Amino acid sequence: MPRFFARHAATLFFPMALILYDFAAYLSTDLIQPGIINVVRDFNADVSLAPAAVSLYLAGGMALQWLLGPLSDRIGRRPVLITGALIFTLACAATMFTTSMTQFLIARAIQGTSICFIATVGYVTVQEAFGQTKGIKLMAIITSIVLIAPIIGPLSGAALMHFVHWKVLFAIIAVMGFISFVGLLLAMPETVKRGAVPFSAKSVFRDFRNVFCNRLFLFGAATISLSYIPMMSWVAVSPVILIDAGG
Repeated sequence: MPRFFARHAATLFFPMALILYDFAAYLSTDLIQPGIINVVRDFNADVSLAPAAVSLYLAGGMALQWLLGPLSDRIGRRPVLITGALIFTLACAATMFTTSMTQFLIARAIQGTSICFIATVGYVTVQEAFGQTKGIKLMAIITSIVLIAPIIGPLSGAALMHFVHWKVLFAIIAVMGFISFVGLLLAMPETVKRGAVPFSAKSVFRDFRNVFCNRLFLFGAATISLSYIPMMSWVAVSPVILIDAGG
């Protein structure tokens, strides 16, 4: 078994750990979606705060890209992505001990940073470790599996809510996050040479200036971002519309 693991660590177990991490990150929103009204009621908060659980998750998901990309170029992909998996796991575990809506929303924002780590470091590592052709195929597989979360998440969450408290859902996700953390720790390859590029504010600013001067990038980023607005808006407000207002 140790020989098998060592032989297939980068090619098999690393993608599996990344898929689990990505899947858990998506599930942290989709699984709790039908139970978010219960969260609000447990904390005696206004129901209008329910959509904030998604909004702050997405805010966390756009907070660190500017730092993680340049940082992983300088210190390596492994420490950055592994740290991200650990932060996500701890944030999900912390949700079980929240006693107010404010604490819950802070935990949700921290959980959202998982998007930054996965998109900025995880996907790049796949491309670097497997090459362009295999990397594209693997990314297609990862995306196909991860997109199951929005399908089974709400249904599974609604079913589980009949038997367990909503905090148990985050305990399940925390376990998934911990398994992915261990998997990345043991199997993730390092694809960049540490210290090859010095980390400085000037170099980071220069890199971003070059990116934002690229019209093709700006058009693509704007198109993808705008296409997500209707879907994420529905995810945020649907519990209020269907469960609270609709009875």
